[in-house]
Amino acid sequence: STFAKTEQSKSLCLNLNISQNINIINEQLQYTKEAKAILDEGLELPIGYVCDVQKIIQSTIGSYLQEEEIFNIGKTIQSSRLVKNFIKNNSEKESLLNTIAIALYSDKDFEDRIFETFDSNLNVKPDATPELSALNNSLKDSETNLKTRVNELLNDANFSKHLQEQIYTTRDDRVVFQVKASSKSKIDGIIHDISASNQSFYIEPKQIVPLNNKIREVKSKIYQEIINILTDLTKEIRKNIEEIRQTEDILAQIDFHFAKARYANKLRAV
Repeated sequence: STFAKTEQSKSLCLNLNISQNINIINEQLQYTKEAKAILDEGLELPIGYVCDVQKIIQSTIGSYLQEEEIFNIGKTIQSSRLVKNFIKNNSEKESLLNTIAIALYSDKDFEDRIFETFDSNLNVKPDATPELSALNNSLKDSETNLKTRVNELLNDANFSKHLQEQIYTTRDDRVVFQVKASSKSKIDGIIHDISASNQSFYIEPKQIVPLNNKIREVKSKIYQEIINILTDLTKEIRKNIEEIRQTEDILAQIDFHFAKARYANKLRAV
């Protein structure tokens, strides 16, 4: 099992039983022989991450998959494609390895779509779709407008003289100012909070209420667009989940045979 590269193939190694069936024994030896012949050429199976598809199947019931789950499906599909091409290019057409590798699921377009959707932190990229890109540009513009208006207020002596501190903060994801208790009636706006000492009121001036509203609206649309993206990817995965589940099993089998071949090389076995 220490020579296996995936958790699934390690499990096959650890659960391997001795066989007394000559046909099964010969078949297993043939798999090992084919894998060893490839290793003897200085090549190695290009198998990367293989996800636990059963967990994915359970997660798809009545919901969309999370970013990491979708990304892991993408890595599994990538492993499947690489292994399928590797076996095809480095073994005989009639070989046992090629016979099972043919059934591996491969969809380069969908694989690329998954990887192009997420950044290195597994967040949906701001430009994952034209709609999301436009919304993120709108958010930047709205935040710039808000920042400009906030700075104007801070630089307005008639406004800033009522502030406890010459800064702004946030409450409920909305920009507010810390206004002196004695001046709370002088600032027309929405009170969001009061300091523990009752000396300050956190007020959202009416001048920035529409800007805060706009930002909240755009953020809500961004969130919904991200959900749409995850839902679309999940639908595609659901559509091919049986092939992906079967691919997990086949990849485990192939790496299991290569684990035996790696072990054989370690022992200099024949």
